Amino acid sequence: MNAHRFATVLIASSTLVAGARAQTAAPESAAAIQNRNDRTLVRELGEYLIKNPQAQDRDQAYATLFNKAIEHDWFAENLEAAEHYLKESPEGPVKPLAQVITVMGRAKAGRYAEALERYQELMQGLTLAEQEEFASSFSETFAAAAVASGEIATAAQVYRTLAAKFPESAAVKQRTDAELARLALVGGPAPNFEATDVDGKTVRLADLRGKYVLVDFWATWSTPNLAELPRLQEAYRKYHAGGLEIVGVSLDDTRSAVVDFVKARKIPWTQLHNATAGADLVEAFGVASIPATYLVDPQGTVVRLDLRGGALDEALAAAIKPAG
Repeated sequence: MNAHRFATVLIASSTLVAGARAQTAAPESAAAIQNRNDRTLVRELGEYLIKNPQAQDRDQAYATLFNKAIEHDWFAENLEAAEHYLKESPEGPVKPLAQVITVMGRAKAGRYAEALERYQELMQGLTLAEQEEFASSFSETFAAAAVASGEIATAAQVYRTLAAKFPESAAVKQRTDAELARLALVGGPAPNFEATDVDGKTVRLADLRGKYVLVDFWATWSTPNLAELPRLQEAYRKYHAGGLEIVGVSLDDTRSAVVDFVKARKIPWTQLHNATAGADLVEAFGVASIPATYLVDPQGTVVRLDLRGGALDEALAAAIKPAG
């Protein structure tokens, strides 16, 4: 096949999508191609394991399947496979990966009591200090899902369990102490602050009483923040007239980076640059990483943390009447 024909075939192939969708003029992105191929891989591995339950490479197949499921958050659709593996191989080498899926599959379904029980079983089974990184990473993932769903007590129990598992780890103690302090803000008064925004105006949280306020910690270099921005803009459009205010707190190195970005993206809400605002809101709110959001109700109480994606619109819709 000559180079021209190869290029033609490659371009034509790149417009195919999963299922029976029609071809489109726009080519798939690299991420979409990988996603589609990974779904095919997971499906074929599942079929292989059903047809060959005693295959010599069974554990390898399960490991690949579970790793891909975890990578893409495909927990619900692979929950049955994980449960089957744990039943057939309760002490198998892929047990921790299967347990991750059984925890997160239940969490995604809103079954947090069951998910917490499975999480604690997983943590009890970890015996090596070298597993601290795995335990910390997964604990943060599970806790983040709980926080986004408003399951603050579950998230707090996750961090207490992690701290108890690795009592000698300074890194675990620092992280769990910070997260437990942040979770403790929910249900209490929001840190009151007075700061100067990027336009030189004074901003006081107390002046926004009577409205819902979303305090959004972000940065122009944060990919998750940039991905979430369109949803935030849509939320502001829908709920601002009904009583929503957003206060952005940028962690950028320079104020000019914030000003230029806000102007280019036409972001209408209040923006603070933490380093030049005259008040350290990162310390006041206990922010350890971004994205981080705090929803404050009209009485000045912190009611939710880390609302993003569909959870943001769901929470705001329950509290505020959308515009027109």
